[in-house]
Amino acid sequence: MMNTVERKIKSLRESAAKDRNAFLDSAPAALSARSPLVRETAILLIMEHEAKGVAELVEPLLYDHNDDVRYSAAMCIGLLNEGSGTNFPGLRHLLRDPVAVIRAQAVESVALLGDRSALPAVARLLSDKDPIVRSYAASTVGALRGSSYLKKLRHALTTEKQELARVGLFEALFQLGKRDVLPDMLELLSSSDYHVRCSVANSLEVMSLSPSDIHSVLKALTIAVQKPIAVADKTTTKRVRQRLKALNARSRARRKDQ
Repeated sequence: MMNTVERKIKSLRESAAKDRNAFLDSAPAALSARSPLVRETAILLIMEHEAKGVAELVEPLLYDHNDDVRYSAAMCIGLLNEGSGTNFPGLRHLLRDPVAVIRAQAVESVALLGDRSALPAVARLLSDKDPIVRSYAASTVGALRGSSYLKKLRHALTTEKQELARVGLFEALFQLGKRDVLPDMLELLSSSDYHVRCSVANSLEVMSLSPSDIHSVLKALTIAVQKPIAVADKTTTKRVRQRLKALNARSRARRKDQ
């Protein structure tokens, strides 16, 4: 027999799937429900169904006392406002959250928003105690075209020992024009940590690679696919290699037509 929370969650999911208007009407109450599980479910459904009409109601939950709710709210704000350049004070607040994964998600959402005014706050996280946060912070500085932080990124690379964090630094420096870091970045595809291999592959997928870059990247990815250390790095490197091969083929076809 379902309890009250389970019934509320079931009702939310059913209305989101069958009656969008009914879901939008019920969303405000769900977002302010006593149960954090109900609040989190409402946020996830708003994201899933891209219910931008009620997205502004998610912003207060960036300050929620529940970790999962704050994390989901940060993700929702970034995805539903992608490219808007909007400054959300709640996201700035989460850049100082005690939970590392929430800080990382807040950084990623800032990147999705394209909020360049957040660069100083993001750059401070280059010295965060968590390597994943440092990596996300670095890649976001690159994504937001933070050229004024090049010296800081270079210095961080000389002192950074964690491979995961180095991935973000390589991506940022490459995106800011320092393309000479690519060979060192590709070497991390042979890391003994599959998380690092996946991180490199995912970064390569979003980087602005030239035709000559793609040649060396595809060669390195092919070796990584042939010599995986886990299912995760094999599937990730294979997916990225296939996508880059397709992009390269289309690019060559366009050049032939010109």
